[in-house]
Amino acid sequence: MISRSAILGALVVVELAIIGMAAQALCFSGPFGAAFAGSPAWASTGMTHPRLDRTFATGEQPHVVVDVHDVDVTVEAGSAPRVHVVETIHAAGLVTGRLDRAVAEQTPDGVRITSGAGGGRVVIGVFERSLRLTVPPGARVDIESAGSVLASGLRAKLIAHSDNGAIRVRDHRGDVDLETANGRIELADVQGATIGATSHNGRLVFERIGADRLDATTGNGRVVAHALRVVDGRISSGNGVVELALAPDSDSTVTAHSGNGRVRLHHLAPADTDEDEDHARVVRLGTGRGHFEVSTGNGSITLTQGANV
Repeated sequence: MISRSAILGALVVVELAIIGMAAQALCFSGPFGAAFAGSPAWASTGMTHPRLDRTFATGEQPHVVVDVHDVDVTVEAGSAPRVHVVETIHAAGLVTGRLDRAVAEQTPDGVRITSGAGGGRVVIGVFERSLRLTVPPGARVDIESAGSVLASGLRAKLIAHSDNGAIRVRDHRGDVDLETANGRIELADVQGATIGATSHNGRLVFERIGADRLDATTGNGRVVAHALRVVDGRISSGNGVVELALAPDSDSTVTAHSGNGRVRLHHLAPADTDEDEDHARVVRLGTGRGHFEVSTGNGSITLTQGANV
């Protein structure tokens, strides 16, 4: 006797097959590339397809602007004075909804890459869309919108905003201004005069970070930092544990406060005299010329001495 679960499973398979055939009909049963030309639905057996591949001669310090909504963006430093743009889509299964092509064009001071939002998409299977940029190290990159962001090797100011994705920056020298509505922010080997990092819902993870001013905040998430050199600024979490290993070459008076949790010091002497205070502590690093605030609304704070940046 055939079980009920086996019958239901068979029905699901049949329904998916019917949907796939309907999608192929809507795509005029054409090749994968033709289905990308703005058709309302398309199907694929699974492949990776480059849709945009252009190179622009720009010089050593172009201004590169990216506005691509939910497309994942990777920016890496190259050795040539040019900007190389590649958009790739990997799809398997059924995708419904409009898919606008990314457009790359030369501007008077650099390159601009844009793409429509393409809302209302339904995916049964796999759909991955990415944009990879190779730019000169001195390029000033301004990512106005994107999915996830990964940037490495840059030597100028980076601005990156994401509505729903993680932001990761590695091996960077220059100012940084990062914000994501939903996703973690990770910084590794980053130094600049001013570093800003805001996640409305996500963890902050810092490794070998140095700044004259660091402003980092998360509405909901843990904050973890190793080898953190600070002078002025703040680190805060609305709801999460904060663990900071402060570099000895920091030069700041650090004030730590937890709304609902303890403040612990390891291998650091408190500058305040109230040894019984559980929720607030003050630590002086170097001459203490700067002022740095550490806070969390709900969670403990641990400050310890870490390695130099």
